[in-house]
Amino acid sequence: MLKKLILASAVSSIFLSGLANASLEGMKPRNLPNQPLGYIIHDPYDNAPLTAVVTLRSASQDITDVRVSIKPKNGGAELDYEVSASRVKDEGGVPIFGLYPDHMNEFTVSFKENGKDKSHTYSMLTPDVVNVFGANQWDKHPIIDVKKVDKEFKDRLYFINWTGSDGKTAQLTHNTPEAHGAFSWDGVPGFYILDTAGDIRWYMDAKKTHDSKHYEKAGYAMGMNVTDDGNMVWVQGQSWKHMTIMGRMVSEHSLPGFYTDASHEGIEAENGNVFIRGAAKNYERPDGKIVNTVRDHILEVDKNGKLVDVWDLNKILDPMRDAALKSLDAGAVCLNIDLDKAGKQTEITSDAPMGDIHGIETGRNWAHVNSVDYDPTDDSIIISSRHQSAMIKIGRDKEVKWIMSPREGWKGKLASKVLTPVDSKGKKLTCSEKGKCENTDFDYVYTPHTAYKVDEKGTYTVFDNGDGRYHEQPAFPTDKYSRLVEYKVDPKKMTVQQVWEYGKDELGYKGYSPVTSITKYQADKNSMLGYFASAGLYGVGGGYGNLKMDETTGKVKSILTEHKYGAKEPSVYIEINSHKLFATGYRAQTINVTNMMK
Repeated sequence: MLKKLILASAVSSIFLSGLANASLEGMKPRNLPNQPLGYIIHDPYDNAPLTAVVTLRSASQDITDVRVSIKPKNGGAELDYEVSASRVKDEGGVPIFGLYPDHMNEFTVSFKENGKDKSHTYSMLTPDVVNVFGANQWDKHPIIDVKKVDKEFKDRLYFINWTGSDGKTAQLTHNTPEAHGAFSWDGVPGFYILDTAGDIRWYMDAKKTHDSKHYEKAGYAMGMNVTDDGNMVWVQGQSWKHMTIMGRMVSEHSLPGFYTDASHEGIEAENGNVFIRGAAKNYERPDGKIVNTVRDHILEVDKNGKLVDVWDLNKILDPMRDAALKSLDAGAVCLNIDLDKAGKQTEITSDAPMGDIHGIETGRNWAHVNSVDYDPTDDSIIISSRHQSAMIKIGRDKEVKWIMSPREGWKGKLASKVLTPVDSKGKKLTCSEKGKCENTDFDYVYTPHTAYKVDEKGTYTVFDNGDGRYHEQPAFPTDKYSRLVEYKVDPKKMTVQQVWEYGKDELGYKGYSPVTSITKYQADKNSMLGYFASAGLYGVGGGYGNLKMDETTGKVKSILTEHKYGAKEPSVYIEINSHKLFATGYRAQTINVTNMMK
């Protein structure tokens, strides 16, 4: 009997000891047995639901030569990438990027530890794509239809962003003719990364980064750019944000001082600073009138958000120039889409209200700058101005270096900065004041988006949206077209030569994108990326090789292409169809996961 009591006491002591240890750990996750690493954390920063971290077994565990391989779906795209040892320490484990939504994913992590090769395959269920829903929506995300991908581009990942409104956005915005500045714009952000099989492999949880009831968290999320350290920068109304691909919010900054309404561009430059397209509030014009300006200031801030410099385009350019403005399609001025006015030429009146409307004078949308780039070779910026139909280079001294635009309307000192078109042999071309050139393929850009310097080629890429071409509306709207285009500028001779284009003959009206879009050189594959982001806005969709009519007015069918450098035939051709009425694509870019995991 005594032996039984002693044994029972010993068992009880062991049991209680176990309970005590368990209570100390509480609900802490346990490392699973027979696995070389620790447990899995899904969406570690609550911003990117298709990510995870496989933790280390302990803080002292050292692993190297880390590689992650995501098992593709049947017919899916391979996704395999390296992770640096420092990144593993930074994340507290191995970062897992590129999981499929609503899927039991399998992924393998391989590495070296103490000189031995190790690996393990994990299974993990992920949530479906969940974004903010609204009326007139027929799918949860843009619908991807891959038409063509050449072998050498199979490993591509593309970041795209779409924005649409919901009923909540009206609580802070007031989209009326009386609204001052550009604060009236708000929308639910849709940031996605897709592979070449047409699958979503990453998306941002919009409910975590956007709040229509919050002044600094509302706003049109635009201008996403990947930084040299593999992180993402974008602008959103009254703030700009810096986040890792794993969803860790590195920083969120309010706009400095009297500056407001950031949209379209937030880009980290070679000097480490961020360039933002914004505006100014309570701005005093020469006539003494106080206004909020619209899309006409370039801000340079450091990574802490401190203001470094400002380019006030009202003082640098001419807010009274209306040559391009008065030729715009009244159905698509800025983002004010009015299909009833499509194809009709807009009217510019001197008594129009102040605010985000097309018009001359400070306080109206006379410039609509939609991209900024930085050139460290001469410490200058390059901008794309939709409402001046121009690509312009401006120095740190705020002096215009050159203007790539039709000559009409440029006066005084600015007129001397307009580049002269030449052919491949340097011979001057004969062009009218409105930009129509004789016996040549050269064409100017009209209502353009994105103007970026190609350091490797010494050229510039622009997306030529093409509205108001030759400062007029064509007799037939179907005569309109958009282009990817590349130019070479000689700043000493003040000349410009067209090097390459795509879209005019190859796509015609089916590629016509009245707003948004991008053209950008990709150094890693010596290729040209193009995104006809608002094609089909007037009822005509894409379609590789043929014209397709879209029955749903306002349904967008964007076209993403990538070309080997200099080639007319695209190596990649993907149609991306809208998921809700008037949801419009903004930009696309390529994503290099290995660079982002360094």
